[in-house]
Amino acid sequence: MKILLKYFCLSSITLAFASCGGDGVDVDVEQPDDSEIIVIQDSELDSASALNASINGKMFSIPSPIQMATMIKDNVSSFNEEMLTDPENVANFTTEFKRAVNMGIYGADLGYATIYENNTKAVSYLSSVEKLSDELGISGAFDQDLLERFIENGNDQDSMLVIMSEGYREGDRFLKDNEEHDVATLILTGGWIESLYFAALSYEETESQDVANRIGEQKTALKTIIELLNDYNSDEYYSSLIADLTDLQTDFKLIEFNYTYIDPIHDSANHRTTIKSKSSVKMEGDVLNNIITKIKNIRNGLIG
Repeated sequence: MKILLKYFCLSSITLAFASCGGDGVDVDVEQPDDSEIIVIQDSELDSASALNASINGKMFSIPSPIQMATMIKDNVSSFNEEMLTDPENVANFTTEFKRAVNMGIYGADLGYATIYENNTKAVSYLSSVEKLSDELGISGAFDQDLLERFIENGNDQDSMLVIMSEGYREGDRFLKDNEEHDVATLILTGGWIESLYFAALSYEETESQDVANRIGEQKTALKTIIELLNDYNSDEYYSSLIADLTDLQTDFKLIEFNYTYIDPIHDSANHRTTIKSKSSVKMEGDVLNNIITKIKNIRNGLIG
C-alpha cells in the first residue's frame, strides 16, 4: 500500500480538513516564516489516499474508492459481490447524466474488487469504465494501454492499485483540461455515493464505530457536492438528485464533531509543520439509521 499512497498523495494532504473532518477548522500554530503547514486527521493516517478535488474553484476532499474499500476490508474480511452493481448494465445508461454518475459508481466498484483481490471482477469494471468514457466522449481520459497493463498485472495487487491511481489522476486531469466540469462533478458524485453505500452496508453488518465515523465525516463533502450539482443544473437535469441529497443533508446536519489536537511536529530542515488531530463523530437517535436508509435509496435509484 505504500506504493499506492505515494501516487495518491504526493501533493495532496496540504488541504486543511476539506471534508473528512466536518465543517473545517482554523489552526493557529507558531512556525518559521515561509514554512508549510500540513494538517492530517487521524482517519487519514492509515490510508491517506483521499481524492483532493478542485472543481469550479471549490476545493474539497473525499475518500477515494481505494480508501473507503480499504477501511471496509479492515472491518469485513469477506468479499460481498451482492454489494456491487452489474458491470454489464452499461447499455442501459443512455443519458449523459446516467453515464457519468454510473462511471463514478463503477469506479468505486473497481476499487472494492481490487482491494479484495477479485481480479476478474476488477477487470470487468475497468472495461465498463472505459466503455462509458467512450460514450461520454471523454475517451482521452483513459487509453487501451491502461486496461492492458491492468490485465497483465492481475496477479500483483500493488501494481494494479498503482495503475488504478494513475487512471484516476489522468482522468481528472483530462476532464479539467477540457473543462468538462459538469461531467467531472457527476463522476465524483457517483463514486462518493457508491463508497458511502458500501460503508452503510458494512455498518449494518458490523456496527463498527470506525465505519460510523467515516460515514459521519462526509458531512462537508455532501455540502460541496450539492453546491457543485447546483452550479451545473441550468437545465434542471440534476434536480431530482439534488433534492434527494438535500434531504440526506438534513440528517447530516445533526452530526456533531469534536477535535483533539496533538502537539505539532516542526521539521525545520524542510520548513514544514505537521499537525495531527483526532476527531470523534457524535450521532444521536436515529440519525445514522436515517442516513443509511436514504443513501441506499439514492444509490439504488441511480443504477436502475
